[in-house]
Amino acid sequence: MNRVEILLEQTLSGWQSWSASKPVVIEPLEGGRTNHSFLVEAGSQQVVVRINAENGQSLGIDRQREADILSLLQPVGCVPEIRFMNDQVLISEFIAGHQWTGDHLKSTDNFEKITQLLNKIQAIPLPENSQRRSYVDYCQHYIQQLPESRQASEKSIIKELICVAEQVDQSSWAPVISHHDLVPENLIETEQGVFLLDWEYAAYGHPAIDFVRLYGGDYSHPITGQVLLLQQGVDELWSLVQG
Repeated sequence: MNRVEILLEQTLSGWQSWSASKPVVIEPLEGGRTNHSFLVEAGSQQVVVRINAENGQSLGIDRQREADILSLLQPVGCVPEIRFMNDQVLISEFIAGHQWTGDHLKSTDNFEKITQLLNKIQAIPLPENSQRRSYVDYCQHYIQQLPESRQASEKSIIKELICVAEQVDQSSWAPVISHHDLVPENLIETEQGVFLLDWEYAAYGHPAIDFVRLYGGDYSHPITGQVLLLQQGVDELWSLVQG
C-alpha cells in the first residue's frame, strides 16, 4: 500500500475517536491539487477524510495555524464542522450543495453575499499572539526552494515580486483571517448559505487579499494592483515548487 492508502486505513480503523458509527468509504473526491480526499459514510452522516499532502510544509502550509483558524471560524457557520485533525489527516462534515464557478462572480447578489460573509469573517477578533503575515517572507520561502539556476534566470521577475510584496507589507493594514486560496471551486452554496472550504493556506493576512482573488482588478482598494501582482507571483512560485 502507498502512503495515502495506509493513512486512510489507519484513520478508518480508529473510527471510535471521531465517529459513533463504523465508517465506509463511498468514493474518492476529485479536484484536489495536492491532498487526497474521500467521501466517507458513518452511520447517517457523511464526512470528508482528507489525507494531507506530504510536501505541505514546502508549499507554505502550517497545519497548526489551519487548525487554529478553523477553530475560530466554527461559530460563524461558514465552514464544515471539524471532527478530527492532526498533521496527516483532516476529517470534516461533508457539505452538500452547489459549487460556485466563475459565472457566479458575475452576479451582483452573489457579490453582496460573499462580501457580507468575508466582512463577518474579517470582524472575528484574532488571538493575542497572532502574527501578521509577512508577504516578503512568504515569497522568500518559495524562492529559496528553487534551483539556483532558476533563481538566476528569473532574477528580474523575482526582484519585482519582492518589491511588490514589500509594498503590501509596508502599507497600513490590520491583519484579518484570510483564506488566501479563495477560488470559486472552494465556495459551496447551500440552503444554509455559502460555505468556504480548504483553509490550509489561511493566515492572518491583508484584508483585500481574498476579494482580489475573487474579483481581480475590479475590486476597489488603494493597493489592488499590488495585491493582484503579488497573488500572480505567488501562484507562479507555488507552481514551480509543486512541480
